[in-house]
Amino acid sequence: PDSPLWLRTSHRTHPSMSSAAIIGAGSVGSTIASFLIWGGAYEEIIMVDVNKERCQGEVMDLQDAGFLTDTQVRMGDFKDASSASIVIITAGAKQRKGETREALLKRNVRILSSIAKSILPVSKETLVLLVANPVDILTQIFQEISGIPRERVFGSGTFLDTMRLRTELAQRYNVAATHIHTYIVGMHGDLQIPLWGVGNVGSVPVEEFFRLTEKDKKAIGAAARDKAYKIINAKGSTYYGIGACVAKLSAGFTQNRHQIYQLSAWHPKYGCYLSWPAVVSKKGIQDIVPVALTVEEKAVVDKAAATIKFGVKNALNPQMSKL
Repeated sequence: PDSPLWLRTSHRTHPSMSSAAIIGAGSVGSTIASFLIWGGAYEEIIMVDVNKERCQGEVMDLQDAGFLTDTQVRMGDFKDASSASIVIITAGAKQRKGETREALLKRNVRILSSIAKSILPVSKETLVLLVANPVDILTQIFQEISGIPRERVFGSGTFLDTMRLRTELAQRYNVAATHIHTYIVGMHGDLQIPLWGVGNVGSVPVEEFFRLTEKDKKAIGAAARDKAYKIINAKGSTYYGIGACVAKLSAGFTQNRHQIYQLSAWHPKYGCYLSWPAVVSKKGIQDIVPVALTVEEKAVVDKAAATIKFGVKNALNPQMSKL
């Protein structure tokens, strides 16, 4: 029998240089590219977009920053993306004011399906990182459509939400965010919950270190969850925070750091993609971190998993389930 499409040899060989292909040259994609240039994580960045004129303009602008780390930036196509070290998918319908992430699903599935068909077959080493919302659902949809192994397909998940939580704590209590270790799990959006019980600051439990009351925890969690809506209402979109998070995530994978990141990954226990802490390597998701949940946390995570499964099931019909 024929091998899966994702495994068939691409017409272009995998380049020796490390490369990141960013599909979508809008505000988010271009901001991610600028962070990648600044960090020097890749030798080459390839920008891909259906709007060629806009893409070329962004490429020329980004090239002016390439001298910082001797990073090459060029415009490419979907076949270039198929042999990159990592493909970062930011393309999708923009979130409207007051629109929930879940409401974006119907508008984004058609775009994602087209991208999946266009980049296949991919190199055996290529990783795929999704950013478009609702990210947990779209990540699973992309994996099912493409057939690329689950460990090599992941989403930004609640990484940014987690950073917002840590930043909120840092600003309230004057402790560096990089020394606050706590996570938000579940689903990027309204069905997320902070894991207060497993977090720590300098080995001291977060709740104990900051003397958090139930009122404090609810207020801080809500601030992290709702910040995106406030930014969108004020300026129309968000891109700096997610740009920094995606640059950090992608470098963690391709530079084989074996670090723990909060992202959308396949969770065997729940049978779906879920925002959860995971160990990453150049081969993709290496392991899911076992986390003990309280009754309240479990209820939110269970609802998030059910929502993701429902969203995926209703977005995919049997004809779309495989290419």
